[in-house]
Amino acid sequence: MLAWVLSTIAFFVLSIFFFSNYEYAEYIYLVIPVFLSLRLKEYKREEFLKICYDNRKRYLIRGLENLIISIPFLIVLLIHQAYLISALLLLIIPLLNLYKNGGLKSHFTILTPFQSKPFEFTVGFRKSVFLIILIYALSIISISVDNLNLGLFALILSFLNSISYYSYMEDEFYVWSHKEKPNEYLWKKVLIGILLNSLLYLPLMTMLLFFFPENMLHLLILYSVGCFFMMAVVFMKYAAFPHKIGFKESIILSISLYFPPIILLTFPYFYYQSIKSLKKVLK
Repeated sequence: MLAWVLSTIAFFVLSIFFFSNYEYAEYIYLVIPVFLSLRLKEYKREEFLKICYDNRKRYLIRGLENLIISIPFLIVLLIHQAYLISALLLLIIPLLNLYKNGGLKSHFTILTPFQSKPFEFTVGFRKSVFLIILIYALSIISISVDNLNLGLFALILSFLNSISYYSYMEDEFYVWSHKEKPNEYLWKKVLIGILLNSLLYLPLMTMLLFFFPENMLHLLILYSVGCFFMMAVVFMKYAAFPHKIGFKESIILSISLYFPPIILLTFPYFYYQSIKSLKKVLK
């Protein structure tokens, strides 16, 4: 109960800060609930619901889940008089129930621009292919309407999407099979993550640099900050290894995203914790 109360207060306080400082906050509050709802339609989870409930109850459960996720964001949008975005959210959320995630699974495998070894990006790309299309669409719209802020939002969203790939934790055996020392393994994962993120969103970055050359410094700084956060998330993932990222790590990451300077304190902490965790496996 305490966690629910504190989370609710934190959400609305941070929302006030976000809408006061960023023009594109309303777009973020449209994308986040849609993204979270799509994540709940994970293939295995959908199959489990099909086994447990008939279609009517399953659609009712999914509809309630989508609604519960959307309500806090909808309240904030209405408070800030973003009526058009609110109406769009109300239109999109029910339609997500009709989207069959995993329907393509049995027919063909979505190709990725990555090898099979960096499994985070291979798995993550296939689960977020529609979000990646949306990110590129937002970038094109930002160029067509000459709105750099929307392009910056798309760039931020691209990093948040790549960071979410590291929520998947591999089995201890796959880490044990590597011959590197813990620090070597850790930095290899960081470099691969930054390289593959750059490969995935290089066209996006190139478009923004080409059409907004006068803002090149801002774009490069934002991209560098994104790479730094990706590095921190890799450390955070292996600080929790072999367990999944827990509530404590998630809270620290959320605070860091809203107040970036704190990452200077959490960065070394997660690094040494990850080295400690990996030493138990990489002997």
